[in-house]
Amino acid sequence: MMKNIQYKNRQLYTLRYVVLIASTLLGLTSCNKQLDELRPHNVIFEERQFDTPSGYSKAVLGIYNLITVGSESATGIGFTDLQIFLSEARGNTIRALDAQVNRNTDLFDYINSSNRDLSYTYAFWRNSYNVLLHINKVLANVKNDETNPIILQAKAEALFLRGYIYFNLVRLYGMPFYQGNGNSLGVMLVVNDEFAPGLAPKRATVAEIYEQVVSDLKTSIPLFKQQKSNSYASGLAAEALLSRVELYRGGTFSSPNNEANQNAFEYADKVIRQGGYELIQGDAFKRYYDTDNLNNKEDIFAINGEFMNGLIANLFKMPSQINYTGGLYRPSPYLLSLFDEKDLRKAFYVENITPGFPEDHLACNKYNIGYASLYSRSPYRYLRLAEMYLNRAEALVKLGKNAAALADVNIIRKRAGLTGLENLAGAALFKEILKQRKIELAFEGHASYDEFRNGLSMVRNYASGKSSPMTVQPTEGKILMKIPDEEIASNPNLVQNP
Repeated sequence: MMKNIQYKNRQLYTLRYVVLIASTLLGLTSCNKQLDELRPHNVIFEERQFDTPSGYSKAVLGIYNLITVGSESATGIGFTDLQIFLSEARGNTIRALDAQVNRNTDLFDYINSSNRDLSYTYAFWRNSYNVLLHINKVLANVKNDETNPIILQAKAEALFLRGYIYFNLVRLYGMPFYQGNGNSLGVMLVVNDEFAPGLAPKRATVAEIYEQVVSDLKTSIPLFKQQKSNSYASGLAAEALLSRVELYRGGTFSSPNNEANQNAFEYADKVIRQGGYELIQGDAFKRYYDTDNLNNKEDIFAINGEFMNGLIANLFKMPSQINYTGGLYRPSPYLLSLFDEKDLRKAFYVENITPGFPEDHLACNKYNIGYASLYSRSPYRYLRLAEMYLNRAEALVKLGKNAAALADVNIIRKRAGLTGLENLAGAALFKEILKQRKIELAFEGHASYDEFRNGLSMVRNYASGKSSPMTVQPTEGKILMKIPDEEIASNPNLVQNP
């Protein structure tokens, strides 16, 4: 039976991680009675774990488990749930029905508390660095001249997952890249497994974090040696994520970074042309979120929900058969106003009444597979083909290639049951691309990022809970999460966000 790692030291990177990797990482327990007499229970020692290729594979499987469930949250909400919710909460695609001051409204209301009891920042920060600690331990044990394909596959997946973690961290704790070309503060950059008492990393710049993400993803691509399902990292998943990362470095429409946008185009283009993925069509598309990620060809990388108890559905939709207090975040009036009457994507929002809120009668149905009480087993579709078309379109319009960009937008529109557009270029086309991103990727973790990374304000033209309509500028410090109080107190080199 797996058990979560419990760290007693408040500062994660002062851990003396010398001779053991806990069973949450490994997904294993020790059954040898003689070893049990000499060594702690539920621990496999490092020299034993990495003395066979299969040990590396099992270690990486444990990392996927940590990414899915996490180990540092006392809130009951898993790490994947946090990733989805924190990435949606700052945007204008949702409306809050919860009028209380609590973890769920903290980021939505741009309060950004650093207190672990009032926000999710402690759980997200600690989970992220907990995963990074395990990833770095796996990578440290791979020899520089390693040739075993199983070990190289494990290294590739670990590198991808490190890029994934750091990209998600810097989006939440660092200012958009276009501001000062990434010279503002990002997060702690730790890429080795060396630990010592008093080790206190400072925050690297946003640019340095992006460079690490790009380096990890590019290094991983040639190392992938096995064909696995889209629940696992792959070379194409790395290139898909690179297309998103480069788009985030691509500057604004009025001041684009041509090199980054060219890179974003090339990575997305390769995934579209060579990946073998397909856009799900017609009635099958309307049922897209009723299927797991293994049974479709649109998902590129998804966090599999088969063996987890995800709580994200409880925030977005109340179970119909039980009167739980749930469904606290509904599609916003702004989001719903974007839909054409014939848009097939309206199928992703279903009738779901919360007592006392008759106007908010629709709920997002993207996370409801196996949703019987509080939990669902829906996957988190982190990368899918539709995003690649939209990434390619945005990169192209910023490069001045309007016809090709419009063609990509029309592919997404026509898949949604809409007619194609004609004679659209420049700023008007860019606006349509962002509109289609807003509709297509709603509730999937893109929300305010698309505004802020493009130098645009986030506008809520509607009230929510206790919140009045608001406009937030991309240069305001409150677009960032605060670093947890415990981390600031234990690490004198950390500078808090404004």
